[in-house]
Amino acid sequence: MIRKLAKKGLKAAKAVAGAGRGFVRGQEGVGYGVGEYEDIERLRAEARAQDEAEGNTTDEGDLAAIEDGTPEISAEDLRVMLEIEEGEDLPILVDVREDTEWSGGHLPGAVHYRLGALEDHAADIDRNRIVVTYCHSGMRSIDGSYVLKRAGFPRVMSLAGGIVAWQEAGNEVVTD
Repeated sequence: MIRKLAKKGLKAAKAVAGAGRGFVRGQEGVGYGVGEYEDIERLRAEARAQDEAEGNTTDEGDLAAIEDGTPEISAEDLRVMLEIEEGEDLPILVDVREDTEWSGGHLPGAVHYRLGALEDHAADIDRNRIVVTYCHSGMRSIDGSYVLKRAGFPRVMSLAGGIVAWQEAGNEVVTD
């Protein structure tokens, strides 16, 4: 019951924050508003051309899986999601960084599959849950999200700004 109320409260807070943005502008977090300054269609076309040049297509339509891009989640929204969700609603955090980066610190509860090995480990990840990929600053995690989308994952997100944004928002990292 508390979890349902928290979810409703979060939705209401987001709606109010969105409406209030037009009246008051404050300091936003890392990654906020990135899409406002980018020509998304041009970026998609460039990514599609690069995928085709690299041979990242199959008869099953891999390009269709990634043509809409990947939604990004802010560090704050991810922190709230991790606090209020449980069980199958809890997202799977996938760190796509290199081994040395992982050992230097990672998000609590994350699993580690280097970007270059992610495709080989896709079967190890529950495709029925939300998956949030992350890296150092958010670039490789987009590539990781595309790997998972091509493998048939329907709900993949990327942490905007990566672990840097996570830490700058005051969230903890853990080491093994």
